[in-house]
Amino acid sequence: MAILKEAVIPLNRMLFINKDGNLKIDDLVVETEGQYQLLERPDCFVVKNDDCCRSIKVVVKTRD
Repeated sequence: MAILKEAVIPLNRMLFINKDGNLKIDDLVVETEGQYQLLERPDCFVVKNDDCCRSIKVVVKTRD
């Protein structure tokens, strides 16, 4: 697994991950300490902090 992005997402904020090559939403593994939403846009993936009260730490990796 390769780490694409590691960050702390503040309350009600988003983390954007650029699409590289043929990367699909099913190829991503999200490790986090809180609730989140994973969305796909034409040019990027979006991890949205969906926790009601705090920032969350997020690590986004690719599947092997």
